[in-house]
Amino acid sequence: MLLTAFTHSAEYLLKTGPAIVLGVILAELLVSLGWFYKFDFLVKPVTNYANLRKECGVGFLTAFASTSSANASLKSMYDEGIIKEEELIIASVLNSFPAIVMHWRSLLPILVPLLGTTGIVYVGLITLVGFVKTLIVLIAGHFLLEKKEVNFEDLEKEKPPELKTAFKESLVTSRKTIIRIFKVMIPVTILVFILTDLGIFDSLGSYLKPISDYLPVPVEGLPVIAALFASHLAAYTLAANLMEQGILTGIEVIIVLLVGNIVTSLGSLRIYVPHYVGIFGPRIGMKTILISQTLRVFVMIGITGFILIVF
Repeated sequence: MLLTAFTHSAEYLLKTGPAIVLGVILAELLVSLGWFYKFDFLVKPVTNYANLRKECGVGFLTAFASTSSANASLKSMYDEGIIKEEELIIASVLNSFPAIVMHWRSLLPILVPLLGTTGIVYVGLITLVGFVKTLIVLIAGHFLLEKKEVNFEDLEKEKPPELKTAFKESLVTSRKTIIRIFKVMIPVTILVFILTDLGIFDSLGSYLKPISDYLPVPVEGLPVIAALFASHLAAYTLAANLMEQGILTGIEVIIVLLVGNIVTSLGSLRIYVPHYVGIFGPRIGMKTILISQTLRVFVMIGITGFILIVF
């Protein structure tokens, strides 16, 4: 039984591993080439509609490279009296959307090889959640902040490195990411195949069936939700293996992951609290987290509900 599980795990990893490695390197290469500056034509209409200052727009653009740097810049402007608290919070919540887009470089190289089209659809839905949240914040800024006109003609752009230099940089930055991915993926993959052969998932389904009555997911998907509390990568790997075994369908995996994101929202505070409180301080930091996460959860509930009704 163990030999069979190891054999299936090796076949699975050999099939998905190379695509993950190439995907991570390609994503890092695009970042090294400075492709995020291609979004600068969107910044002016965004900041103008939300009545944000030019400096906030520059921060929004900077967030495609580093959300921490963008938010630290906002805090400096707030401390200097350039922007008010309302503008700080709105601009900071807006900065979370570039973070989602930049998260593609770690999500897509993993989810596409693991889940295929299902992974692409899931990333698209997560991005849609962020986009809808951003629209809500833009509308709030439009009505809550004083009108300002923003001009980005004098915005200085750092010249991207040559392709050869960028490629070398991407290889260096990719190494840690690839190691981190496979340190989780390899043992989880082996464990899932072993547990599947032992019939653990069938037994788990019978024990957790009462819980599934309160969640719009199949019993077989509950272990994926449980895994999300510990590691998203582990959850994606587990979901891929369950789909590979025919235990879950593509649409079921999407629903399970979306519901799991809602259920584990409080758990994600361990990531956001140090970032926002560390930069903005306890009061403004917690207020920003509360607004951002509440909007995200409600938008995700709405989109998940729509999918459940349609499918």
